Formats: sequence, C-alpha cells, structure tokens
Amino acid sequence: MLFPLLLCGLADEAMAQQSRTDSPAQGVPGTICDAPWFQSGARAQMEASGDMPMSITMIIRHPTLTENGCSAWLSIHSKSALAAMMGPPVVMDQVHKMTFDRGATAGSVGSVSSQRATINAQARYTRLFGQASFQGKGVLTYAGLAIREGVVLPGETLSSSLDLEIRSLATDEMVTTIRAPSASVSVGERRVGRAQSIETVLGRRECMPITYEKRTSLGPLMMGDDLIQTEPAIMNVTDWYCPTEAFVLRTEVRQKGKIERIDTTAIGMDDDVQ
Repeated sequence: MLFPLLLCGLADEAMAQQSRTDSPAQGVPGTICDAPWFQSGARAQMEASGDMPMSITMIIRHPTLTENGCSAWLSIHSKSALAAMMGPPVVMDQVHKMTFDRGATAGSVGSVSSQRATINAQARYTRLFGQASFQGKGVLTYAGLAIREGVVLPGETLSSSLDLEIRSLATDEMVTTIRAPSASVSVGERRVGRAQSIETVLGRRECMPITYEKRTSLGPLMMGDDLIQTEPAIMNVTDWYCPTEAFVLRTEVRQKGKIERIDTTAIGMDDDVQ
C-alpha cells in the first residue's frame, strides 16, 4: 500500500514546506487483481501514528480486465496533521484511475500507473487543488507473489509528479503554486521472515514480517518561482503481511531513531457503492 501513503505524504510535505464494469477482475497473475479484496466497493481503513498522525480510507470502484492486466478507480480520503501543531487536520481527497500491467512475458515485473489523478485538500487557512501522475515498476503490493519464509522479493520503484495550486481559504485568491516534477519512492529488496502470531486491530493473526529499506523524495520542488532542494527520506520498514486477509495489517517505520506505526483498522465493503 505504498502509493496512497506516498501521494498523501508528498502533498502534506509540500504544504508543510510552504507554511514552513462493476465485477471483480480476476485471474491476472502477478498483479493486485489477484487479491480477494479487489472488487467494487472494497474498502480499507488505516491509522498512522507518530509526528504526522494520519487516517486513511481507500475504496476501490469498477475494477475491470484490460488487455495487459486490469484497472480500477481508487478514491482516497485522508486526514493528517503535524503532532506539534494544535490546529485542525489537513483533509485530502484523491481520485485515481489505476492501471496494473502484468508484464510482457511470464515472470517479468509488472507495473502500476495513474495519470492526471485529481487532488483536493483543505488546511486551516488554505485549500489545495491539482493533479498527480505516477508510474512504477512492480505493483506495490504483495498480491500474486510467493510469500513464504526466507524468500527475497525484488525491489520496486515509483516516479511521480505533482502540479498543485494553493489558494486562500477565506478569499480564494492564489497564494502560490507547487510543482514536483520528479518525486520518487524506491523500495529495496524485501526479505520475508518467519510467520508469527501478533495482535492486530482486527484481532490475533498469523502474519509474516517483510523488511526492506524505502527512500522517498520530492526532488527539486518549485514553490511559485522559487526552487527548493529537498532532502530524501530513508526509512527501514517492516510490513506484517497476513495471509488470511491477503493484506498488510501493520506497518512499522523506523526513521531517525523513531518508530511509527500504520495499522489497518477495517477491511470490508462500502455500502454506498452500487
């Protein structure tokens, strides 16, 4: 589940710097389309702790088969805030048309992409609107992969671009623009450990720790006419993949001596999706 966190994180980081067919698509090997939860109306909720607590809700709509894989609409609603600031959270809505490609040949690495996704966000004094696109090697999920102890899964890369406007919430006047043409996330080799019984928000589950290094970067950031050189972030991550849900129910992120946690708090169907 890297792509929603990347996109939420990139936009939040940019704002922080400025202020400082309705049936399941099945049978596509090696892509997210294999997951049992990949169906119209499937809904997942996650809660992240730490210096930037975040609540995320993702809903899949209209998954369908394509010539090379499958596609689906993905809506993401998130609330996040810097823990040190006592103001209201940043509320963000994103809508993505996701395309998953299984690869040209058997055993080849698949890809994921989203072009010109819409982003709407609102903070205490400003609102943000714009578009994001990304393209990645690997499908940024464990669906279709052989998850067993001792396996080393290949790394993945994702490149993204953001083009955003920030306007005054009170007057709707333009405050500035934000462009990040070469944002990226890179995931190193992922090592699967021995299954353990852990306590999750959804109850005790038998889950497998998958550890790796992740690097994220906004790249050169254009704030209006000003060029800002941003520093990449390096994290050591453990995903707790739980086969009974075919989902990561807990993620632990270690960065600069701190440990932050992302818990999946609900998986189910959205009653509002027809």
